[in-house]
Amino acid sequence: MLPPIKWTPSPNYSSRGGQKVRLIVAHDCEGSYAGSVAWFAMARSRVSAHLVLSEDGSEATQMVAWGNKAWHACDFNPFSEGIEAAGYAAKGFPAVEWSALAALVAWRLHANGLPCQEANPANNWTGFTEHAKLGAAGGGHHDLTEDPNKWSAFVGLVNIAFGKGAADTPARTGATAPVMPATFTPSNTDRCDEPKGSLAWAQARLNALGFARPPLSVDGIDGRLTENAIAHFQGAKGLFVDGALGPETIAALT
Repeated sequence: MLPPIKWTPSPNYSSRGGQKVRLIVAHDCEGSYAGSVAWFAMARSRVSAHLVLSEDGSEATQMVAWGNKAWHACDFNPFSEGIEAAGYAAKGFPAVEWSALAALVAWRLHANGLPCQEANPANNWTGFTEHAKLGAAGGGHHDLTEDPNKWSAFVGLVNIAFGKGAADTPARTGATAPVMPATFTPSNTDRCDEPKGSLAWAQARLNALGFARPPLSVDGIDGRLTENAIAHFQGAKGLFVDGALGPETIAALT
């Protein structure tokens, strides 16, 4: 059953550049529902998703129009829709949230005329997948789960929901004003669409490729940890090691 959907717009979106949706990406927020909606609604976060699902699966918030590109999976953004489940992968998700997430994925497959199949390079990333399976090009994340049994169970739920046919559009419950909870600390991981060659883009690439230990804050600030990670990458690639983001380093990161 589809949850009702609120509308809280995010400023973090851009054009699909004429590309059609062929992929539905399931994520987790690594944060609370209220906190994630508030963070995505802020321009400075440089992150967004089309939908965010609450922890109990009772409601979702749409933040980017379907026709626009949300900033959730890096290279896959132009042809995908992103659905985020509130919570943390390490803690797991309740059955009601898994079921609601599966229903939303099945709904968007029907809405886009897509087959209910796991997407992969062999089928040109057509269907649905979890963020983790997109690899470094998707930002190098590990959500929804690293447990293959849990992922297989979720695939089964999506197939069941899809088999019930195209669902009606969920009820709309109006707009909400995002408020940042005092206790919310945003994740430093990158799910955005940073401009190629920018320092934030480089920080995200260094994280995804494993050259930053600990992972860098994707904030566009040139600090010691960022310089060290760039230098580590330059040394591994046989480049001149200066810790600076020059044209040759950008080309190699690309």
